[in-house]
This record gives sequence, structure tokens and C-alpha cells, in this order.
Amino acid sequence: MMTKKEHLLRLKNDPVYVVMGEALSLGRKNTEVAKILLDSGVRIIQYREKHKTWREKYAEASEIAVMCKKYGATFIMNDSVDLAVACGADGIHVGQDDAPVQIVKKIAGQNVFVGVSTNTTKELQGALADGADYVGFGPMFPTSSKSDADEVVTEETVRSALEFPLPVVTIGGIGLENIRTLYDRGFRSFAMISAVVSQKDIKKAVDDLRQALK
Repeated sequence: MMTKKEHLLRLKNDPVYVVMGEALSLGRKNTEVAKILLDSGVRIIQYREKHKTWREKYAEASEIAVMCKKYGATFIMNDSVDLAVACGADGIHVGQDDAPVQIVKKIAGQNVFVGVSTNTTKELQGALADGADYVGFGPMFPTSSKSDADEVVTEETVRSALEFPLPVVTIGGIGLENIRTLYDRGFRSFAMISAVVSQKDIKKAVDDLRQALK
């Protein structure tokens, strides 16, 4: 069993963080995609599913959580604290309109780490003050994976993020064509959806992304 500290260290050092969504997975089931991701060496997986029932999500996420444990991977639940607790997720990722960090920790317990989506310097400072363990930061580029995405982050906010004391996971329109640029600027973690799960050959997509960072 990995500790919370080990999971957070992974967020700092392993650049490939994959967010799952069945609607973008070329007809493949989330469980099928999770297996391919794990076999391809992905060790940070976030389950994000907006349009299924609680029970459907629970059945699927529980299965994926078991797979992640078997591979020693980090499993993060998006939004739902109750689902995260029910399926034994390692971490929870919340947005600005979801439950505050302190409440999430109260429900989930101190061993579960919590990430918060941020888009501005004020939100970064707020996440730190609230006791978040890491932040999602973006969108870095325009993205079509999220219908209600914020405006692309400003240059000033990028500078704040690069000096931020917690692990910063960049997100939003990141793929093979621009991941190296972000790496060269100093970012070290990249959450991707379509750049991975929407590719026909997921393993090749993962290998190519890692290669681009070498």
C-alpha cells in the first residue's frame, strides 16, 4: 500500500496523468481503457464520468480501483466524495464549485489526498489556504474535452503556478505537439484526456508523450 506522501511524490515526478472519459474513448469501455493504460505504464488515473448513474459509476470505478491497486497505480476520483470513499480511491479531485477541501477531508479521511482545479492566481492561493494537497492548473490551451472549460490561463498566472509550493498538474489541450514546451517552462505533470484515451493506439500515445519529454 502506498502512502499519501508517496502518491503526492508521484504527482511531482511522473509526467503522465490520464483522465478517463468513456465518451472520448472511441467506443471502448472505461474498464477496458484502464487496463490498456496500466499495461502501457500509466500510473496516475483519474476517473471522470458525468453522465452515468451513481451505481454504474460505482461498479466501474470499483473495478478500476482494484486494477490500480494491483499495478501499484494512483487512482483519483473526480468530484464525488461518496464514490471515492465507496470504491477506495487514493485521491479526490474537486472543482471550484464542488465541496471545499476541508469537508472532503472530513468525509474521506486524512489518508486521501485532495486536488483542486485552479485557473487564476486567486484560486491557487485559495487552494493553498484551504489545505489542498495538489492543484490542477489550466486550461493551458483551448480544449474541446470539457464543455464548460475556463478561459486559457494568463501569462501572469503561469508565473504564479511555476512558483507554487504544491504539486501542479497542468491540464487543458495538452498533447504531443505542446507538452515539451510546458516541460521546458518548468511544469512536470500533465493531465491529458483526448491525447491518450481518444487515440487508436493508447500504448503508442503514452510512449510518444514520454519520449517527447526525454
